[in-house]
Amino acid sequence: MRRIILPALLLIGASLVAGDPAKDLPKFSGGDYQKYWMDACSRCHGANGSGRDNSGKPLPDNGFDFTDSRKANKKKDSDWIKITLEGKDKMPAFKDKMSQADVEKMIPIMRKFAAK
Repeated sequence: MRRIILPALLLIGASLVAGDPAKDLPKFSGGDYQKYWMDACSRCHGANGSGRDNSGKPLPDNGFDFTDSRKANKKKDSDWIKITLEGKDKMPAFKDKMSQADVEKMIPIMRKFAAK
């Protein structure tokens, strides 16, 4: 019985420590979408949308590479809205941070990385 309870308690404790990955992300307060990209999105996607830092090293939770135009341009706007609001894989949900209208206004920022 102890062999089952101890690992279960360790898993519960680890999940409490890890918490919600989106918890420390700022809530969008309106206005400057580029600034919000830098404050929230660039943590995982990088300032240039590649999932890498300024020296080219992958970020710890490197996200989708928006500079890969082959992959990025396959996505419809509705895909980006759903992923941003609901989350996917390592991507946290932003439904408590942004409205759908705000996400729609962020799409041009995401798409500009693939246009280069």
